[in-house]
Amino acid sequence: MRQFVCSSLPDSKGLLEISGKDFHYLRKVLRLSVGDMITLSLPGGLSQEATLCKADDAAKKIVIQICQSQETGGQESSQAQNGRAFYTLLQFIPKPQKMELIVRQATECGIANIIPVIGEYTQAGSEKPLQKGERFEKIIREARQQSGSLLETKIFEPRKLSAALDLIEGPDFFCQEKNLGQEENSVAKIVLYERNQKTLPLSDALFSASTKPRACVFAIGSEGGISPAEFEELLSRGFKAVHFNTNILRCETAALYAAAAIQSALDN
Repeated sequence: MRQFVCSSLPDSKGLLEISGKDFHYLRKVLRLSVGDMITLSLPGGLSQEATLCKADDAAKKIVIQICQSQETGGQESSQAQNGRAFYTLLQFIPKPQKMELIVRQATECGIANIIPVIGEYTQAGSEKPLQKGERFEKIIREARQQSGSLLETKIFEPRKLSAALDLIEGPDFFCQEKNLGQEENSVAKIVLYERNQKTLPLSDALFSASTKPRACVFAIGSEGGISPAEFEELLSRGFKAVHFNTNILRCETAALYAAAAIQSALDN
């Protein structure tokens, strides 16, 4: 599905003028011509079908026309609406290039929130690129356009583990997703651990309650993994440890592997 992630809303007539790098993406990368259709992902999580109605290559401008007004149609990107769970990745920060790959892949997988965690094994300075923000917002936008994800993946400011856990335990964290409160048993909390101690099979960790969780927070270590103290803190805050009986995985592979396994269990 060809998709363009918009940073602004159309005007009152349903028209959206696009120039600059976005013009190049639509005209040269997607090779859209006048009359071609494209899906727009608008701010606020609304998806609209649109038509390219004007292209001025000399001025490097494109005008797109919404096919139906926002008031009368459009598709919401709510995970709950399409039966999928709501996912948050708690990622202990690895080296910048690996973090970029993790963010890209998590976005393509439909992860709603990415919370970078400054852990004991995080290499000094690795959190600095995350504090700027623009680079990772660009990665998320490109990944959404490539994958067709309607979900507005959000990346948070890097923080220590305790602060990250306080964030997800806040009363309003999960309320951004429609039909999902933070009532007991609605959120599964998983930590992927490289050792066997204190671990459960994934199915037991996810379905420990009688009801199917509608959201999942899963924690993944950096290159050095998760320290014993951090592991114990996660357990004390309600996380259940899972060990996958696989070969040794790089942290960027572990994040993708865990996302795929958990999504397969909950969404299918």
